[in-house]
Amino acid sequence: MMPVDKLTPMLQQYFTIKSQYNDCLLLFRLGDFYELFDEDAKVASKVLEITLTGRDAGGNSRIPMCGVPYHAADSYIATLVKSGFKVAVCEQVEDPKEAKGVVKREVVRVITPGTVIDGELLPHKSNNYLAVLSWHQKVVGVAFVDVSTGEFRVTEFSGPQAPASLHAELERIDPAECLADPQLLEQESIMSKLRPGLVERITPYDPRAFHKDAAYQSLTRQLDVPSLAGFNLEDKPAAVKAAGAVVSYLRETQMRSLSHISSIQYYLADGFMAVDSATRRNLELTETLRQGSYEGSLLWVLDDTQTAMGGRLLRQWVERPLIDIDAIEKRQNAVRALYENTMLRAELRESLSSISDIERLCSRVVYGSANARD
Repeated sequence: MMPVDKLTPMLQQYFTIKSQYNDCLLLFRLGDFYELFDEDAKVASKVLEITLTGRDAGGNSRIPMCGVPYHAADSYIATLVKSGFKVAVCEQVEDPKEAKGVVKREVVRVITPGTVIDGELLPHKSNNYLAVLSWHQKVVGVAFVDVSTGEFRVTEFSGPQAPASLHAELERIDPAECLADPQLLEQESIMSKLRPGLVERITPYDPRAFHKDAAYQSLTRQLDVPSLAGFNLEDKPAAVKAAGAVVSYLRETQMRSLSHISSIQYYLADGFMAVDSATRRNLELTETLRQGSYEGSLLWVLDDTQTAMGGRLLRQWVERPLIDIDAIEKRQNAVRALYENTMLRAELRESLSSISDIERLCSRVVYGSANARD
């Protein structure tokens, strides 16, 4: 590529912004299209199977280019994200008619595998989790959030069983994206116990986000509370580090209000039946052993829920069997009450059938991406 100062003003602007998002494919708004240039264009044209063209770059040089229509960008972005790429969306932030020179543009959001919110890009009855792992004095913190619903949970693992427990929990959560404190990645005793294919999906994140005080402040600011006592997190620094880093990453990539993430739940993994990955596969809880498909699994047989929210909850119940007798009996009593009252059950199902996915609709409203139908 020719020197930046020899490029056209528009391409100078593009590469200035691109230099701040080198780990992303940059979708650069030009009129009714999002354009990609240079190496990003070469990558995107192959993944999206669209034509690679060129554009005058200044002087007698040309630069590779490809683009997608603005109104259809969501499906293209979904393809890129599903292929493992981060996508930075760069918009025009001033009226071209009023611009003096090149229209001002800024990145308004970075879309990663763990931060997708568009319901059309997500499976309706399963969660899309971003997980973050921390390390504090031989304790592993695990925090995960579903940005599309606002669900935010955190736990800790320590002692000889920590590696196995972490492995089982990551298998259960199956995060779309997983970040970690670089200090944790250096712990051979932990990382060596994670199966191949899982450990490669974990990427390091900025160590500053895991600083104890910074994470605490980030989390209390997000939850709008003076302390974390009400969430049972005051004496759990590893969990706080992980949760605080989640908030930092979301603020860094989403660049907008996260007000729908207003609570966090600390849970004990040993409050549920431990089901290792081999057992999970052999029991075919959520996918079949031979083909890895949902159809034919236990959840497929059980799931006759009327709403996407109910479907996600049922999946969580199947993946995390209760072991507390009181909780089990309470759930059984609820099932029995509906089983024995056919009319009530039918009325409830009819009422629920008209309810949309409120959790994800609320998230899109907060993000400012809701449409009239939402």
